[in-house]
Amino acid sequence: MILVGRDLSPFVRRCAIVMNLLGLEYERKIVAAAQDAELIKRYNPLGRVPALILADEVVIDSHAIIDYLLDTYDEAEALLAKTGDARRQALKINALAVGTMEKAVASAYERTLRPKEFIYGPYLTKLNDQVAAGLEALDLVCPSDSWIGGATPGLVDVSAVVAFDQAGIVLPELQGIAGNLATLSVKSEGLAAFLETRWVAP
Repeated sequence: MILVGRDLSPFVRRCAIVMNLLGLEYERKIVAAAQDAELIKRYNPLGRVPALILADEVVIDSHAIIDYLLDTYDEAEALLAKTGDARRQALKINALAVGTMEKAVASAYERTLRPKEFIYGPYLTKLNDQVAAGLEALDLVCPSDSWIGGATPGLVDVSAVVAFDQAGIVLPELQGIAGNLATLSVKSEGLAAFLETRWVAP
């Protein structure tokens, strides 16, 4: 298996952490969506990451990739329950975290890719407010002394940590509103599955 994309993308990073937690062997193809769009289109016609190259197909989008990984390799349901209330609650939190990532990425694109004279202030403010709301909501479901999913990290912990860390890159001033998430992020650094994927600017 080859995971296409770099860990600056929260969507790539959450796939990498899931693969690490499942103990899978895989390769990395480190490319950036903004600079390597034509190359990425070989795997995804939209030019978006992540993509997971398998022996006989390419899986695109982090939701589909993680669904494949859990369906294929998480027989013990260590990261996500197969059915029931626990699954629905986990997917609800996961959706909130991924939505927070999406708004943080949109905020970054608005400020770094759009010419300054064309930035629409009210839209940027709305994006930043959505990131803040997402972090606050995630913080409410995050215990102060354990993983969200229980004794071991699950998919919800992966997505919550990645959302918080992404906010730290894009909107560091917002991290102060999420104390429990900050604690969870520090806790995650104790596991190689998380630490090895933490983005370090070149």
